[in-house]
Amino acid sequence: MFLNSKLSNSVRVAMAFGAVSAAAVPSYSFAADDAGANAVEKIQITGSRIRRTDMETASPVSIISAEDIALGSFTSVDQVLQQNTASSGMATGAATNNGGAGAARVNLRGLGSNRTLVLVNGRRMVNSGTGADSSVDLNTIPLAAIERIEVLKDGASAVYGSDAVAGVVNIITKKNFEGLEFTASYAGSAEGDANTGDFSLTTGGSSDKGNFVLGLSYVDRGSAMQSNRSFSSCPDYEYDSEGNCVAGSSYIPGGNYNAGDGWGTLDADKNWTAGYDAYNYSARSYLYTPQKRIGLFANGNYQLTDNSQVYMETLYTKRTSTQKMAPSPISATLTADATGNPFGEAVSMRRRMTEVGDRIFDQVTDTIRLVAGAQGTWDIGNGYDWDLSYSYGRNDATDRSSNYINLTKLYNTMDSSVCDDVTIPCQDWFVNEGEISQETLDYITYTDQASGGNEFAIVNFNISGDAFDLPAGTVGFAAGAEYRREKGWYQPDAVTVSGDGSASAQDPTSGSYNTTQVYAEFAVPLLADLPAVKELSLDAAVRWFDYNTFGSDLTWKLGLTWRLNDSLMVRGVASTAFRAPTVDELYGGNVGSYDYLTDPCSGYGSLSSDSTVYQNCDAQIGNTSYEYTDSQIETTYTTVDNLSPEEADTVTVGLVFSPTFLDGFSATVDYYNIKLTNAISRIDTQVYLDNCYAGSESHCSVLSLTRDEITGNIDYMEAPLTNVGVLETSGVDVNLAYNFSAAGLDWGVNLDTTRLIKYTDDGVDYTGKIDGINGGYAEWKANLGLKVSQDDWTVSYKARYIGSMTDDYYASYDLVQETSAVVYHDVSGQYFFNDTWSVSAGVDNLFNKKPPYIYSWNDMNTVPEVYDVMGRYYHAKVTARF
Repeated sequence: MFLNSKLSNSVRVAMAFGAVSAAAVPSYSFAADDAGANAVEKIQITGSRIRRTDMETASPVSIISAEDIALGSFTSVDQVLQQNTASSGMATGAATNNGGAGAARVNLRGLGSNRTLVLVNGRRMVNSGTGADSSVDLNTIPLAAIERIEVLKDGASAVYGSDAVAGVVNIITKKNFEGLEFTASYAGSAEGDANTGDFSLTTGGSSDKGNFVLGLSYVDRGSAMQSNRSFSSCPDYEYDSEGNCVAGSSYIPGGNYNAGDGWGTLDADKNWTAGYDAYNYSARSYLYTPQKRIGLFANGNYQLTDNSQVYMETLYTKRTSTQKMAPSPISATLTADATGNPFGEAVSMRRRMTEVGDRIFDQVTDTIRLVAGAQGTWDIGNGYDWDLSYSYGRNDATDRSSNYINLTKLYNTMDSSVCDDVTIPCQDWFVNEGEISQETLDYITYTDQASGGNEFAIVNFNISGDAFDLPAGTVGFAAGAEYRREKGWYQPDAVTVSGDGSASAQDPTSGSYNTTQVYAEFAVPLLADLPAVKELSLDAAVRWFDYNTFGSDLTWKLGLTWRLNDSLMVRGVASTAFRAPTVDELYGGNVGSYDYLTDPCSGYGSLSSDSTVYQNCDAQIGNTSYEYTDSQIETTYTTVDNLSPEEADTVTVGLVFSPTFLDGFSATVDYYNIKLTNAISRIDTQVYLDNCYAGSESHCSVLSLTRDEITGNIDYMEAPLTNVGVLETSGVDVNLAYNFSAAGLDWGVNLDTTRLIKYTDDGVDYTGKIDGINGGYAEWKANLGLKVSQDDWTVSYKARYIGSMTDDYYASYDLVQETSAVVYHDVSGQYFFNDTWSVSAGVDNLFNKKPPYIYSWNDMNTVPEVYDVMGRYYHAKVTARF
């Protein structure tokens, strides 16, 4: 026997077809007296701590059921959530090879993963990743532990506190489970790569005093290479007439040299020739990153008395992940007397260190979350529910990068006054590929190893119940207090801290903060059982918070629900939200990043000498033959410790239509508007660059830009973290669902659509735009689902639509691109042989749709955080239940 939740059968059926717009959070039940035997069961809705009889509230909540998850190829929570139409912008996942560090995030409304609050069973999950992280790595929550996922698409700081700006993801884990379940699955692409195995074991039991659930999960995700896909095998799709890739980087094997007359190569006799063959770095990079995860989870509760019980939750995950990129690119200025210098003057060198092999990035993370608590009912007045809990979470990580180059040691090898061929080898760097001595390679190569982590401790007390009666009904309330302490740290390798490595320099991060918060929430029935007013109720909440880092303040929420009749309800919420600056934002050290940018001075010699850009570039470079050849510019990210919290005003207005004359049909339409002020964000470096050379001295001063004296290339530039940003977004969410029976079959149709009306960041309009820095903000996104089932089988079809977008990131250089809309088709099915055995199988991206080429791509000639880069993907699963 398998008990999945305490929801009604009608709700469970609706959940199976993804049609529930508000989801119930199960709570443990207690022994009831005879008087309460006929009472209507109350449930708690995500977005409120008040238990109520109606699942529809003022705030829009959607649900993703375990049944839907099981039918897909999903092996992690992020894969589920990133298909949600409310997700946009840029969220890291399995296809993030450059910069993701193996983590998986969710990005509701495109406002950033740090502005979406992730809860587990209504309580916070520890931030996780490689250290001092600002959001939750969703890899830390095993899919096997999940009963359902609830997504609140509304600000909820008055109820949950910081970070609930764009919304809340509440992951509900299995609590009532009896028996033993084993699941094994295997998946892979049509190209024969990215083969992934997944198995889980779940067991549980119960008695009249309590129950327990134990589980084990293991995922082994395979890899795929960019060279194995036509769209990603060559940067910018540039091939010669013979089909050879001719695009890539100016950092090439054997070296690229510039003494002031442009870049060129040397032959075996050290004769310089202008020009070079670009290096195809894509061929050596992952398209889909490998990962292994082990997850353990346990939930249990024990009833002490008729009115009280104790409970616990345990979650542990170990992740090992790898990314791979082409060998290290190094640049150096070689003096006139450098060993073997044939130029007789100082010269700049760019070289791809193929001799030491590809750059390999490995992470090992351990994350644990423990919750212990007690809850019960006080038999005072109408009775009050109380809950006291202690939560502890910790994430520890090691972050290793292999085959890096120590530039200080590299300079030592070319300086005859330092090298001695005993302790420091002397090396002629004007040699072809493969001619660097092994002694030199051993001396300059190192493995960068960093460590980091995150930790929190939280004490929560909540009380809820019925306060008093009004003519229209009973006033419900909830109140509580919280104390939370969080800390984070990240210690880079000593070579990286000193700036001696080929990777960008980075300072250590370490810090902590604590906060005390108190909240109260009320559900007030205003009118009932009147013409055109079956029910009118007010939801109100307020939270006071105090942080040792910036002080105290208030946040609030007001919601109104107006049920005209049994079929139609109108709802709306106005609220404020906030996000406290994280440890990384407050105490993070300076860190370098190779960002994809375009130098405004690239080819400035072709500009009119009267133009401001020409004059500013000429003043800095003084060489009209300068041609910038790479799109990655090293930028130093800086932080400050006096940041204040972000503040947001949110409004949602919508209606819920469930006609009594059409059983099984429901429709919801919700308008949202979010304005975030005092936003903590980095400047848009490209905008600042363009404005700087267009004559804005203030933009130039912020960048602190300097250039190489020989080549004219930018060799230093800052991108500070600021507290002055303004983000605004608005749109409409629509859900249509219809569950019915026909021809002896059960049918379910579900359509989720999001229309993005506006998204601006500091006045820059991203609505309907896409680029490799900010991600995608399609005006239209939709998911259409169709299910048909009978007693022992289910067949599912899903269409995922991403609307057309414009890439105008390089509009100032007359590069504007319109991308077409993309539709992915997924099919799957499940068959139950008996009560014990079942199988499921399916195909994602059935028609093998390739991602569109994006001018300002960040990897793979596209934006892999927006589009499917895997192609057709097969999956199969077998499940045994005992």
